[in-house]
Amino acid sequence: MRLLTLFLMCLGAMGALQAQEPLSQDEALKQIYSQYDAAKHTAHWVCTKEQEKDGMHTGWPCDKDNETVYVSVELTAEVQEGSAKKTYFAISAKPINPETGDYSGAGYNCHGCSVAVGAGVFTWKGQQWVLESASAAVGFYGEWGHPPGIELVQVGPEKHGLLLSVNDEAQGFAGSNKILLLPINRTVAEVWFIEDENDNLGRIDPNDKSNHEVPYKSSATFKFFAANDGVSREYYDIEVISRGKDREDFGHPIKPENWTEIYRFKDGKYKLLSHKDFIEVKKPAKK
Repeated sequence: MRLLTLFLMCLGAMGALQAQEPLSQDEALKQIYSQYDAAKHTAHWVCTKEQEKDGMHTGWPCDKDNETVYVSVELTAEVQEGSAKKTYFAISAKPINPETGDYSGAGYNCHGCSVAVGAGVFTWKGQQWVLESASAAVGFYGEWGHPPGIELVQVGPEKHGLLLSVNDEAQGFAGSNKILLLPINRTVAEVWFIEDENDNLGRIDPNDKSNHEVPYKSSATFKFFAANDGVSREYYDIEVISRGKDREDFGHPIKPENWTEIYRFKDGKYKLLSHKDFIEVKKPAKK
């Protein structure tokens, strides 16, 4: 009886160890990308609807010269969501030219050369990792052939997502966007976007007497939080607080960007729930 008990305990320990085995990157990428080559880290690219548009569009041209891409894993994280164990993958892809022997995509390096950011979410079921949600290209982000910053964030009591930080700087103008990607049913989609920083400080030279451009800068911070209204929700709300000044373009005047907004997840997107302008009231000067 003692030997039987010890044998069963060993079986249970082996099962627990097997459940903790991480999902290999190559195995995950083979399920997300077409004809993935683990040795070269390349795959056959299936053009998105955005790339198939006539005229201007994001991403690279949809033609035979760009049908092979270099794939790179930017983030992998194993998390617990309720009773389920999940693994999140954030991946980037960019076109390569096999004829030149460039399998790393080093030639894809222009300012407007954004990469395709994809994602996959796997769930541990029946002693194996099962693909739950995936998209080879949620969208095209970044510049100079490099992906944006990507981090895993908790967006609900038992929910996670991928937060992109997309920075851009050109001709003295600088800006930053935050973009949230979430697994929605069988796919991964962009569900929220804000511009969290914007300025023209790179164009201001205090020693240039002929430069009459007015400097401006705005920045915003945000947080995920559970609304204290007695309603249980799968996803947290998002509070955004902005301060500073901004302008849309040279045809518009500089305006204050002092406000607080609340976003709530509904119908697969984070939607604006409320907007309140912040007005600073100066205290009267002491006599």
